[in-house]
Amino acid sequence: MSAWRRFSSTPGARAGLVILAAFAAAAALAGLMPYGPEEQHPGGVTEVLAAPSAAHWLGTDDRGRDVATRLVHGTRVALVVGPLAVAIYLFIGLAVGLCAAIGRRVDFAVGRVVEIGLLFPTLLLLLAIQGVTSSTSLAEVALAIAVTQWPYVARLTRAEALRVATSPHVEAARALGAGRVRILGVHILPLAATPALTAAAFGIGNAVLFETALTFLGFGVPPPTASWGELLAQAQASGLRWWLLVPPTVAVAALVLACNLVGDGVRAALSAKTEAGGAA
Repeated sequence: MSAWRRFSSTPGARAGLVILAAFAAAAALAGLMPYGPEEQHPGGVTEVLAAPSAAHWLGTDDRGRDVATRLVHGTRVALVVGPLAVAIYLFIGLAVGLCAAIGRRVDFAVGRVVEIGLLFPTLLLLLAIQGVTSSTSLAEVALAIAVTQWPYVARLTRAEALRVATSPHVEAARALGAGRVRILGVHILPLAATPALTAAAFGIGNAVLFETALTFLGFGVPPPTASWGELLAQAQASGLRWWLLVPPTVAVAALVLACNLVGDGVRAALSAKTEAGGAA
């Protein structure tokens, strides 16, 4: 069975792709919204925190800006920070975890570094990083998230790399005189990366949650940039107006659910590769 058939046979995987495609389309077409994300309406106090209407489908915020427009533009932030953070920590985690297969001394050092990285609660470490660096750009927020998450990828990669390093096909490559770099890059990495790639699909949703939490607490994407966390912060400051609270909450939940559904599909698609590596 092909990888795509295994993926699509997983319950919900296709639905997850559809949801992700809908978010991507919304982000790409955000410029077609009838209002700008920073556009304030000259209606006086009647346009501030106004309930949903024909003119403003999801009402307005505390500055008279259209909530629907800011919600759609906030999708761009989520779809940039999430994948970018995952790409960064996936690269770091794979590189560090793969080094464990070099030898016992290196494995010992990698193990201790990973253990230290796992000691700190993720959100507290994120808040500390943001408080010290005052990161404000999307790339800086993504990097801060990556700094807290790479040890999890490194732990998965290290365990799999050590298992694959003792498999028959790797021992045969050594016996045939293959160099250390070739063994690591050609014979170990493709199999050792499988658990990390599976975790990465789930990690995008987690990264979006972290970005939303940071922005809600005032340590993420700064205003006036439209983001889901900023809408939730406004909802809390304005007495939990439902049109500020419900839409971003639903958006975050839907995106995280879609990432988890796709992650299940990716895990099923890559499972045969892992089993084949174990059999070898």
